[in-house]
Amino acid sequence: MKYFFLFLLSQSILLPIITGLVRLRRIDKSYQPFLLLLVVGLTVEILSFVIIVNFKGSSNAIPINIYTLIEWLLLAWQFYIWGLLRQKKQIFYAILTTGVLIWIIVNIVFGKINEFSPYFHFFYYFVVVLFSVNEINFMITHYNRNLFRNPKFLICIGFIIYFVYMIVYYWAVEISASGHQEISQHIQFFMGYVNALANIIYAIAFLLIPKPQRFTLS
Repeated sequence: MKYFFLFLLSQSILLPIITGLVRLRRIDKSYQPFLLLLVVGLTVEILSFVIIVNFKGSSNAIPINIYTLIEWLLLAWQFYIWGLLRQKKQIFYAILTTGVLIWIIVNIVFGKINEFSPYFHFFYYFVVVLFSVNEINFMITHYNRNLFRNPKFLICIGFIIYFVYMIVYYWAVEISASGHQEISQHIQFFMGYVNALANIIYAIAFLLIPKPQRFTLS
């Protein structure tokens, strides 16, 4: 019953997806990687629920681990499109490749594809938070309007809230193995509410994305 409730909370991802799809022709293409990520995330959520409900004793670790790699690639692509490290491509590709190599080493070389190993998660959660903070700092110094009406600002806030808590979440998973079950269970259960909050922020951001600018010659 608890897992079903968490699954229902996870379906709050439909809010930004529906908002994004309804306004698809009216939003700037620079936000499309993020919308694609949400659609992939919804697919994985449903697949994980089906596996756990219909195949007793089975783990959803494989689809989740594959999704984390896709999530890393799409999020890195999204920040690059927004301009992060575009003038320093070698650094960007080095960070991107490092993430992919960590995923391959953990999941393929060491055979952790069937487990929820935290090492890759800690790496890319931390990097996404740093990317988000960098974007926010840039907007604070270059954007002289209300930041809370800036969709990129809201999405970065959502990233920080979600991925910082995901770091705490995986830490809780790790300490649960050492016997601290009660604390870790509370942290893991509250993750559903954090996920829902982030999805609401993303939906608001999609509503605020302006139409693409059309340039005409006078």
